[in-house]
Amino acid sequence: MKKYKLLIHERVFDQISDIQEYVASVGTYIAAVNYSNRLFDEIESITYLADAISYSQWQVAKRYHPKAKRLITHNKKWNIIFHTNGDYVIVDCIIPSSLIKK
Repeated sequence: MKKYKLLIHERVFDQISDIQEYVASVGTYIAAVNYSNRLFDEIESITYLADAISYSQWQVAKRYHPKAKRLITHNKKWNIIFHTNGDYVIVDCIIPSSLIKK
């Protein structure tokens, strides 16, 4: 199994920050930090899982890259959109599952 090097687009950090702020506003700061840490763990898992995930047929994913793939998070609330290039897995964005439409 190949392990890719990880590159994360700057917008992903902004998206996770927004998610963390929301979780903190409806819960606690600790809950928000734990939630964002789980998201980063799931992003890290893509370095091993990338080859096992097929190309997405969803147009919203293809907007970011023609050969985009998507990983649905453990709680099924988020889709991590990414693609591979050589030895790298590049995370393009995180979008709510409710926005996924063909």
